[in-house]
Amino acid sequence: MKTNCTTTVSQTVRWILLSASLGSAVAAHAQSSASEELTEVIVTAQKREQDLQSVPISIQVLTSEKLDELQARNFADYVQFLPSVSFTNGSQGIPGNRSIVFRGIATDGGLIASGTLPTVGSYLDEQPITSISGAVDIHLYDVARVEALAGPQGTLFGASSQAGTLRIITNKPDASQFSASYDLEVNKILLGGPGGSFEGYVNVPLVADKIALRAVGWYNHTGGYINNVFRARRFPSSGITQTNTALLGNDLNDTDVYGLRAQLGIDLDDNWTVTPSVIAQRTTWDGSFRSDDTKAGELNVAHYFPEFGRDSWYQAGLTVTGKVADFDIVYAGYYMDRKRADQVDYSDYGFYYDAIAGSGTGVVDNLGAMIDPSQLNTNNIEFDKMSHELRVASPEDRRVRGIAGLFFQSQTELGENNYLTPGFATRLSVPGRPGQVWLTKQERIDRDRAIFGQLDFDLTDKWTATAGVRAYEFDNTLVGFYGVNTTYFGTGVRQCLGPRAGVGPYGVGAAVVPGTPCTNLGVLNSDGSISPKRSKGSGTTWRLTGTYKFDEDHLIYATVSTGFRPGGINRAGAATPFDADKLTNYEIGTKNSFLNRRATLNLTVFQGDWKDVQVTYQAPGGSGVAQITNAGGARARGVEADFALRTGAGFTWSGAVTYVDAKLTAPLFTGSPIPSAPNGQRLPLTPKFKASLVGRYEFAFRNSQAHAQLAASYTGDRNPVLVTRDLTKTGVLPSYLTLDASLGGEKGNSTLEFYVRNLTDERGQQSRGAECNINYCGPSTFDPVGQVYRIYIQPRTIGLRFGQKF
Repeated sequence: MKTNCTTTVSQTVRWILLSASLGSAVAAHAQSSASEELTEVIVTAQKREQDLQSVPISIQVLTSEKLDELQARNFADYVQFLPSVSFTNGSQGIPGNRSIVFRGIATDGGLIASGTLPTVGSYLDEQPITSISGAVDIHLYDVARVEALAGPQGTLFGASSQAGTLRIITNKPDASQFSASYDLEVNKILLGGPGGSFEGYVNVPLVADKIALRAVGWYNHTGGYINNVFRARRFPSSGITQTNTALLGNDLNDTDVYGLRAQLGIDLDDNWTVTPSVIAQRTTWDGSFRSDDTKAGELNVAHYFPEFGRDSWYQAGLTVTGKVADFDIVYAGYYMDRKRADQVDYSDYGFYYDAIAGSGTGVVDNLGAMIDPSQLNTNNIEFDKMSHELRVASPEDRRVRGIAGLFFQSQTELGENNYLTPGFATRLSVPGRPGQVWLTKQERIDRDRAIFGQLDFDLTDKWTATAGVRAYEFDNTLVGFYGVNTTYFGTGVRQCLGPRAGVGPYGVGAAVVPGTPCTNLGVLNSDGSISPKRSKGSGTTWRLTGTYKFDEDHLIYATVSTGFRPGGINRAGAATPFDADKLTNYEIGTKNSFLNRRATLNLTVFQGDWKDVQVTYQAPGGSGVAQITNAGGARARGVEADFALRTGAGFTWSGAVTYVDAKLTAPLFTGSPIPSAPNGQRLPLTPKFKASLVGRYEFAFRNSQAHAQLAASYTGDRNPVLVTRDLTKTGVLPSYLTLDASLGGEKGNSTLEFYVRNLTDERGQQSRGAECNINYCGPSTFDPVGQVYRIYIQPRTIGLRFGQKF
């Protein structure tokens, strides 16, 4: 039976009080009152190696040890312990399709075709892994740490770091010695299928103290927990009854992830190191990740088409580090190639549009007879990205020290979005594509370049002033086709650009993008040629920080910083481009170590003013094409805090908490004189309150080092969408609290751990949404409940993990 939130909170409070009492009692009877210091954490948040407690930035870090202790292997595992970070994986919940949010700076999931760029930058070491389609979800193994940098990082990290930056730092090749490890895991979702993983790495010196290879490999299978159950429904116009008997099954949404990462470290001399690297990962999945609670029951759906997908990508690069005189030089160049393909059920669209608008009368075969109007949706994305950065840093021990650099990147996405009805009349289909009701196939190219610099000046031995600036330019283009044949709406081939001949009453023009019937998104030039639509802009972001160090253990800082996100082109040809939006951030923070560095406490108070906010909306009726516009403004205020405490006798506590009040500061208008959302409307996706707490006890047991741990994570309620009309149909995502428990030990070079994730089997909801325009597929007079799906966190999972290090 599922435990309710009140009971779970009560259990957690009792556990905290009991553990605290036990820890105090044991510590009081310990032979020594002294205990070890907390481990110093080195970060590169300012592109220099620095102690975490001396960096004047709000930053939360999960070290390699902490990631292992939390059994964190992917984004969903570790983000629950980063309270400054929220995310959504869209209304479908398919793997790797996530949008990351810092401090409430979001208006939507950003997951539509040719949508807005992310507001959060993601990095693997020096490699920017933020893409037009969002960041890739890298499997974590042999990772040094994860850094979550809250607030605009536009000076050092650029365009998509408007609200924050998430960085994964890997362990590097070591030419001084051989090392290796492997880990084996088996697990079972108690309401679902089995899972398991194999992971390993090897570090091999090839030339003593000069060249080393570090290679990492992984395979992970996650069991499914969503069932496809029987449903029959009758279409009003045709009287055809639809059933899904052939697709019934349990635990269908299983996932496989396998990949390889390799780095070659080459020390050319005492000053220069060259590190070529490659990482490749493939994720495949089956089934639906949605739950149709109201119609099919919790963790069930009733879908009529097979659902599956894959996400394959690799990134190759070269990092060169060295010195010229006393100056540090870094060059980082990378190329990424990513291909995504999926097929999902879209049959709700045919059912609800037929029931409400009678659209089923127009869905006929080649003989003119009405057919089942259900649709399936397939998506294919081909993405590549190239980036280069060159920077120079002056010596760190100087009173005045600086970093300066150049950056360039270009990313291209060829996206194809298909809506298919088997048997649909050829004459009504998108030309050249029998059975295709709708096609979007467009090529998008985003280019940006920048010059940046940051200067630190120690005014005294206690006061430091920091100033940074980044001058940028962006140039984004989009060209291709969207829409249907001439019969429906005002989209598709009736809007073709260029010379037309030969197909239907409207003809078909030139096709710039291969595989399309023509081009209706672009610019027709006077000579008859077609150019992409273009959005260009330039500007600066900047940062000013004042830091005062009371002593080596205590500092306070104040920052004013800005961030931006480039503008772009709407995929609907008639819609106007949208402009860049900008965030101005004000924050005051303090970092403190106590008890001979056995305790830390960091606190930040912030306010972010967001202007020209990019908002995605979907007007009722019509073609339902989502569009992006610039709204007035929004504001996010809040507090972030984190702490760590080693109490003695083997007890360690750590935790973090974030409170965010993010809302509109002006009414939202989306093509109508009536506001779509009022002034003061809460921004979506981010809870007002999010917190985590981890208690760990380490002790000697039969000549081994053992441990017991309990980790709690609380996520407050969230709005899944911004527009008020849509919010009344989706409802609010409720708050939830999860507990993870583990018990294990280490002896020699071997470790063994038993764990339970989501101990109380909480049904935490990550997102909600309908298959189609929620004004049709959501609650209506035809169906007061509608077809609104929920995306849940993984149910209670029990596992056993064994590993060895060499």
